[in-house]
Order: sequence, then structure tokens, then C-alpha cells
Amino acid sequence: MNAQTSVIDRGYANMPIPFGWFAVARSGELGAGDVRTLRYFGTEFVVWRGEDGVVNAVDPICPHLGAHLGVNSTVVGNDLRCAFHHWSFNGAGGVTDIPYTKLIPPKLRRNCLPVWPVTETDGVIFVWYHPNRVAPLWDVARLPECPPGENGPGEWVLAETHEWVINIHCQEITENGQDHAHFGAVHGVPKAPAGEFTVEGWVRHNRVVAEMNTPRGPMTGIIDVQATGPGQSIAQYIDVTHVVQSQQVTPIDSEHTHLRWQMYHIPGLTDGRLRVTSARMRDLVKQVNEDIPIWNAKVYKKQPLLVEGDGPMMAYREQYKRFYKFDEVAPEPVAA
Repeated sequence: MNAQTSVIDRGYANMPIPFGWFAVARSGELGAGDVRTLRYFGTEFVVWRGEDGVVNAVDPICPHLGAHLGVNSTVVGNDLRCAFHHWSFNGAGGVTDIPYTKLIPPKLRRNCLPVWPVTETDGVIFVWYHPNRVAPLWDVARLPECPPGENGPGEWVLAETHEWVINIHCQEITENGQDHAHFGAVHGVPKAPAGEFTVEGWVRHNRVVAEMNTPRGPMTGIIDVQATGPGQSIAQYIDVTHVVQSQQVTPIDSEHTHLRWQMYHIPGLTDGRLRVTSARMRDLVKQVNEDIPIWNAKVYKKQPLLVEGDGPMMAYREQYKRFYKFDEVAPEPVAA
């Protein structure tokens, strides 16, 4: 008897990639003069940092004779120099130098190489993706203002960074936060959380009050999340301590997502408070590691069977649909 193994269609391969700002690297991963080819959104592009510190991103193929600009290219000043014939391009995609000619045609000086909008915020490099090359429709969010520490005012302290590559569409990762019932089943949260869900423009806001297991035992905590676009969210966990988790989800393609976290605490913590805060961060990392095996194997349910207590997943999906409306430039109002 011949046994055949059928592969489950998980439903992600044909899902579109949403438009928006997405993290492609942490700032420290791209130094002045560095050139890198990055592969996200089912395609690739080339980034470099000039001597002025500014990060630029362009399509990978030189318009001259087709060399790949991520292969052996160098940074000269603030420009990217192709290895094949030493044509140089600025961050706007224009040719700035051709070493064997004195005359650069005006059409080459004017953006002959397609560019990707780039911004750098709170130690993360973001690229704007839109399949129709529509210009950015909103700004990347910044970290919230840091409350005074135990020794007075200060700046958030970056304590930990984490990243994972997960076999799932990016929409599912942020939908997980709306799935209130899984907190008990997967993470052992003592009581199903109660939450608020609101939408304003391109921003989704969640506020969840939940019974949490903390290093000091069960207590009521607050999770306050602001998600700006599909690729960025900033969560504040306020319970036995105060942790800020800056999260970026970046689609590699429709079936794979790069998840990044930067975790912050207030300055001037005593040794005791720092131990408690570190334990809280470890618990958050433990929770995502509990989610990942499920994410790696689950299928997308377009019409899930939901009951009371599951959380606002359909409201989330209704808001998320706007990031697939590639011909629109402004969000339609979405009921909470």
C-alpha cells in the first residue's frame, strides 16, 4: 500500500501583503558606509548609510546595465557606487557621477532609480512599502514620554532586544492580541481579560485589564497598546513594574514574518526593582515563545467560529482591511 502525505493549505500564500511602514533593521546593524541587500515584502531592495548618517533605500538593479547594487557596491560620501561601471546614485535615485563621461543626461540626474521612503526612529530603521508606490500616508510612532524614574526625570532604558522569524502572515501576529481567550489557555493568565478597542485614522488602540501572574504573585495589570499601521505597535505593561515593548512585524512574504521587540524600563531602578522588571520581561518573552509553535502550524480561518469572550478579533480584521485597499489614500471610519 502506498501512503501519500497531504500538505495542509494554511491559507496564507494568496493573502496580500499590507502597505505601511515596516522595520527592516535596528540602527546599529547598519553603520556609515555599509551596504546591505534586504529581502522583505516578497521582493528585495538595497540600503546604505552615507557619511552623513542618513539611511537610503533603492531598487536593487542598476538601470545602466543591470548589475545588482547589493553586490560589491560601495558608499562614496553619501552616494552608492555601483561595482560594475562605478555609476554613483544619491538617495533620491539620481545619478551623481559617471567616471568616464563629463555629461550626465538630465533624465539620469532625475530619479532614474526607484527609491523606497526611509525613516529612522528610536533605534529602528523603517521602510515604507506600498505595491503602487504611493507615498507614506502616516508617520512612524515614537516611544511615549518616559515618566520620572526613582531618581527623577530621564529617558527610557533599552534593556533587551529580541527577534524571531515566524512561518505565518503578519496579520495573524497582531490579531493574537485581540484573542482574549488564549491568554488563559496558552499563557496561564488567571482570568480572561476585559478590554477596550478603538480606532482613529490609521491607529488602533487597545487597553486591556487582566489578572496577571507576576514575580510577586497574581495581580491586576494594565496593557495599553497603540498600533500605528500594520507594522508597528508600542505596548505599555503597567503592573508590578512599568515595561514598554516596542514591536515591529515585517512581512518577509505572505507566509513568513520577521518579528522584532525592543524592551524598555524607566531609569534609576533599584537592584530589587530591576530584578522584578527583568523577570517581567522574561515572562513576556516566554509568552511569545509559547505562541510561536501555534503560529507556525495554524491555518487562517476567514470565518472563524467565535463565541462571547473570544475578544474583538472581527473588529480588528475590519480595521486591518484598510491596509489592503491599495487604491485608497485615506481610511474609512471603522466602528469599534
